[in-house]
Amino acid sequence: MQRLNACGVACRNAAFHSADLRWNFPFPQSDRALTEAWASLRKRVTPENPVALGKADGDADADLLVATSLQLPGGQPAVVGVALAPPHNERSIQQVLLSLGWLQLSLLAASLAHNQHAARLLELMGHVSSQHSARAAAQEWVNRTAAWARVEASAPGSGLALVLMEVRRQAPHWWVAADTSWAEQASPAARDAGEIAQQALVEMQEVTQGDAWALPLFDDGDAVAALVAQQPGGVPPEALAVLRASAGLCEPLLRHWRESQRSLPRHALQAAQDGVRKVFGPGHLTWKLGAGATALVALVLLVVPVADNVTAATVIEGRTRQIVTAPQEGFIAQVAVRPGDLVKRGELLARLDDRELLLEQQRWRSERDQAAGKLRQAMAERDAPAVAMTATELQSAEAQLALAEAKLARTALRAPMDGLVVSGDWVQQIGGPVEAGKEMFEIAATDGYRVVLHVGDADIARVKLGQPGVLRLTGQPQTGHAFEVTRVTATASVQEGSNGFRVEAAWRGEAPPLSPGMQGIGKIEVGRANLLTVWTRPTVDWLRLKLWRWLG
Repeated sequence: MQRLNACGVACRNAAFHSADLRWNFPFPQSDRALTEAWASLRKRVTPENPVALGKADGDADADLLVATSLQLPGGQPAVVGVALAPPHNERSIQQVLLSLGWLQLSLLAASLAHNQHAARLLELMGHVSSQHSARAAAQEWVNRTAAWARVEASAPGSGLALVLMEVRRQAPHWWVAADTSWAEQASPAARDAGEIAQQALVEMQEVTQGDAWALPLFDDGDAVAALVAQQPGGVPPEALAVLRASAGLCEPLLRHWRESQRSLPRHALQAAQDGVRKVFGPGHLTWKLGAGATALVALVLLVVPVADNVTAATVIEGRTRQIVTAPQEGFIAQVAVRPGDLVKRGELLARLDDRELLLEQQRWRSERDQAAGKLRQAMAERDAPAVAMTATELQSAEAQLALAEAKLARTALRAPMDGLVVSGDWVQQIGGPVEAGKEMFEIAATDGYRVVLHVGDADIARVKLGQPGVLRLTGQPQTGHAFEVTRVTATASVQEGSNGFRVEAAWRGEAPPLSPGMQGIGKIEVGRANLLTVWTRPTVDWLRLKLWRWLG
């Protein structure tokens, strides 16, 4: 409006319309006719028709409305309009369009400056991120930021001093400074920078004091750094804009870089301090609830006693068991029973092939008969030496015959007792050879059962006679059966790759329906302890053995 009035064009009002509310400036609401005409006129402005003219009302002496399209710095379209007082002529319209062209150029210049500003920030980030350490990156940042701020303030040779201070224990500490690689902590410059930085941290906002300016930098509401600038006569606003933008972009990178280079103990200490501050400080309700839940769990783990159990694989055995072995080498000729069959004492279990033994029996029987005949003849002839010799032959033949008959009798394997066949499935091996002493069948009595547990060697020292326990069978996992330890053997055995000892137990109360060979899991209660001790005992024992081995 000022440029138009200076050119001799009487401009009463101006308006700006855009979808961006920051660029939306309507005509005064008091002039209703002008507002309605402006609303209608701006709809006529299109890319094909960038300029539209109209009257504020139907009167010939009414103000002339001129509307044209513009482009905002962000690229969004907008419409600008002016109300010109009469008289109206072509020269006035030309002056308006020239002024609007100047306005478009000014907006594009602002957009160009903004883009150059962003490009300069990206270039600065590239230089900072290319450094090898956090301190080197911080030094590069303050040097380049100070030089940029001096250029923006149109004072390249000014005495602008820039200091970045890190906050430790709520107090600022000198870290890096522009054009300075090192500074005395007690120097006047360091002391003055620390004082204004401390004031900015206390007030939690920018502070300007004389020639100095300080900006606190925050992370999740906590002050982590402070940027201090000093210049004789005060820091110009253009320089302050550069400092704010640069600090907001680069400081998080420098902070995370610095934190990543801390040692592991410092990381742990800082994490512990942050956790304590969140738990006992204001806010952070989630942390407080989590700490309360953790304390409650720890209380339960350390205070509440529970049963300390030793868990072991379990098998059910008959109270009386007998093994039937092969009495001699031979071949299986007949199998009469299989595991799971009930048998009576003396009942045939299996039979070995006896054909060779029958031939041997016949041969020795014939030898006996011949020796008996020779003995009778010698006695009839009263030949004393022949009688002695044939008597010896007769005794030898009778002994061999008795041995053959005994072997023949042992070819039939019979049950030594009433009971259940637990093992010995030889049906598929009829005709196969067996060695003397080979275990053929296991017979378990059905008048009583006992529980046998395989307790690992790490737990056997805690198992004592009389300790109670509970067994759950594989076929009945829903039901627990009580038992009591009755015997702990001193002989170790390996089962499924685990070394352990045999522990026998008796039922408490009525025994459930059982069958020898049933398996399950048994738990022997060896005492009371807190949950933490129960859960960590295997790990603690393992660590003790490892330390014992390492320490020699």
